[in-house]
Amino acid sequence: MTTLLQDLRSLLAQPAGCRPLLLFLLSAALALFVAFRVVTPAQTERLIVKGGYFYVLAVFAAWVIFAWRLMQARRGMCVSWVRRPGRVGLFLMAATGFAVWTDDFAHKVLFDEYVVQGTAWHMHLTKEIGAPLRAFDFSGTWMVIDTFLDKRPYFFPFLVSLLHDLTGFRLANVYVLNVAVAFALLGATYWLVRSLTARRGPALLAVALLASLPLFGQNATGASMELLNLGMIAAVMVGAVLYLRVPTDDRLSFLILGTVLLAQTRYESVLFVFPVAVIIATGWWRAGRILLPWPALLAPLMLVPYVWHDRFVSSRPVLWQLREGEVARFAWQYLAGNLEGARQFFFSTSPGQPNSLWLTIVGLLGLGWAAVHAVKFLRGRAAGNGRLAPDAIVVLLFGLTVAANLGLLMFYYWSRLDEPIAARFALPSYFFLAVLAGWWARTLDVRGWPATGIMAGGLAVWVLVFGFTAYAHRFYTSQNMVMHELNWEIEQAAKRPRPTLLITSKATLPFLMEKIPAVNTVLARVRLPQIAWHMKQGTFREVIVTQVIRPMSAQGDAIIDPEDEFPVSLHLETIAEKRFGGRWIRISRVTGIDLPPPTPSPAQ
Repeated sequence: MTTLLQDLRSLLAQPAGCRPLLLFLLSAALALFVAFRVVTPAQTERLIVKGGYFYVLAVFAAWVIFAWRLMQARRGMCVSWVRRPGRVGLFLMAATGFAVWTDDFAHKVLFDEYVVQGTAWHMHLTKEIGAPLRAFDFSGTWMVIDTFLDKRPYFFPFLVSLLHDLTGFRLANVYVLNVAVAFALLGATYWLVRSLTARRGPALLAVALLASLPLFGQNATGASMELLNLGMIAAVMVGAVLYLRVPTDDRLSFLILGTVLLAQTRYESVLFVFPVAVIIATGWWRAGRILLPWPALLAPLMLVPYVWHDRFVSSRPVLWQLREGEVARFAWQYLAGNLEGARQFFFSTSPGQPNSLWLTIVGLLGLGWAAVHAVKFLRGRAAGNGRLAPDAIVVLLFGLTVAANLGLLMFYYWSRLDEPIAARFALPSYFFLAVLAGWWARTLDVRGWPATGIMAGGLAVWVLVFGFTAYAHRFYTSQNMVMHELNWEIEQAAKRPRPTLLITSKATLPFLMEKIPAVNTVLARVRLPQIAWHMKQGTFREVIVTQVIRPMSAQGDAIIDPEDEFPVSLHLETIAEKRFGGRWIRISRVTGIDLPPPTPSPAQ
């Protein structure tokens, strides 16, 4: 460590490295000033809405350009692999196909995924950031008339909007993107483990461990941003390895731009800025010079929109989606329950949990081996011996960050991993367990133990005994009653004569994306006179209402959920009813609205 600090000091003393470093420090100071002092949270909202699309477009375009430059440097190898993917390419395609087969294409985390898709739809139409709240058909033109800025980062919606730009708006575009990301992620997993081990077997084992994980298939066939987040972690790791091997301006630029995009993929992914900073400094030390291309100089400023978005969300508690009785997103009171949930999730044998007990076991054994190896290396380094390979440095730093990320989530109010909606947060941990399992298998292989074959056999047994049960039941999809309710309501509303106004206690966004005008039940109760006026004017051919029917009394009598009740002045006629689990959904047609007589004016 002392030698490293001395070398870095000598680098800073060089005039050629000092001037760019001063520019970087000025950029960082300006970024802090602009991020925290120049604008208010309300102003940040307007800046993100109007300029967020063009910001992420510029960063993504620059990242693609530098990726293309790196590929051009290895053009022959890339072209050869595309033309003849060989057994590895076929294995990756088969692994992706298996993951997609394990679950159905559907929205899994309903509100989150529909908001993300709604944001992508609005970005496609207007090139502004926002999720639609209200939309109506005006003379044959479907127009969004009200939006809100969501708390979720917008790199994933941006990519979906690009697909809409190329093919036209289709809800299925989000599934196309996630399947493509799944293939790329498995390819990056193979590359990283092959780089670590210099062997094909352990790399293919890591791919198989990850692809057979039910949680992986669940997200590959869903509409959330989790798989892109994991894919960007893997992509940044690949960029970091390439940079440490041969530090150049192009490789550093690719690494930095990828890190900025990763920070815009999930809230907590900004944590990966820190290991990347250490990797950049390590690259300077190994190259013997300071590299600061323009993406490096502008990197602090490119992270300003992330800070703006975080300040905006922090100023709007309604966006936190806290449950009743909770007042903070992070607190000590959540730790015990979240730790227990993590234990139950990672070591569960129930088909109701999308985990992999075999991956947990071999991954944790690999983690223990890596920890022992790291201690031995540090002891040797203290004695002046040893030097870590670039891949090992990257895995070590990113692994520590993933562990820190998981530790942070244990203080988050909604991070019990054994709950279906929170299980997706375990994806980065499982990714690193797969990498470490492959690394450990190679270590045992070279010592004469057929570890790769044993682990592959154990995986096959787990898949046959536990995995296929989970794949067959697809509990998260098959038992997602709200999703089935929503799909049925959309199907029934689509059958009615257009245009039809739908009144629902659910979020209106899923209906708006199917071009069904919808209004929330709470708002409809206070807008009955306006709805009656539109019925009289013929704005809508029908007005229909969805209501939840529950067995609420001691005798089990079914009554309308109090949240879905309307005043007696609204006359309803039942047109459809269906049971979902322990409750029924009733769809009714509004036949009339009794309005109070108008209040006479003083003159009258």
